[in-house]
Amino acid sequence: MSRALIIGASSAIARALIDELESHGTQVHSVSRARLARERHSCLNYGEQAIANWCLDAQQQGLAFEHIYICNGMLHAEELQPEKSLTAFSESAFFEVMQCNTVVPMWWLSNLSKILAPEAQCVVTIISARVGSITDNRLGGWYSYRASKAALNMLTKTAAIEIRRTHKQSKFLLFHPGTTDSALSKPFQKNVPAGKLFTPHFVAQRLRELSTDYTFLPPCGFYDWNRQPIEF
Repeated sequence: MSRALIIGASSAIARALIDELESHGTQVHSVSRARLARERHSCLNYGEQAIANWCLDAQQQGLAFEHIYICNGMLHAEELQPEKSLTAFSESAFFEVMQCNTVVPMWWLSNLSKILAPEAQCVVTIISARVGSITDNRLGGWYSYRASKAALNMLTKTAAIEIRRTHKQSKFLLFHPGTTDSALSKPFQKNVPAGKLFTPHFVAQRLRELSTDYTFLPPCGFYDWNRQPIEF
């Protein structure tokens, strides 16, 4: 039985992914800041030391994962919205978005050696976004969110090079889920074309199929829900 770790497990995609993986025989462990009614779940404050301690505890328990999914992220909050123009740029909002979308995933990546199965074929998946592609940026706006995902993509690709030196069969997937019907996308759904607002179940199914197709994936790739590569 393969073993998976889902980080940011309270999000809509992550909850659907738990069901999807378990229905295919994967043993799923989960972590989030919220409490979930699951047997193999940890409620964790996403601080640097808390993440390091969790990974060390997992290592001491002999837990090693073939699949790791980092699903946490933010686009908006009660007093924070994506910037429509330069005049809306805010230092405090920028650092809040960067902390959640870039720094927290990096804390997990920096502790991967403790929990990544050393000899197995492993895939580490991080939820990214097409708007993080510098090449694909044609509309502008959304400065902080774009920057946080672009930085996440670069840092993941850099980390993959280092981690693969010791975990030679590990691969890294940056995944664009498309617009998913969730709290994150709710304020922006009115502009979504017909047929392009996906259910969490649909996205989870596509993500499972892609992330478990080891032979298809490159050492570090950026793909959308339809298996199409996205330029960094």
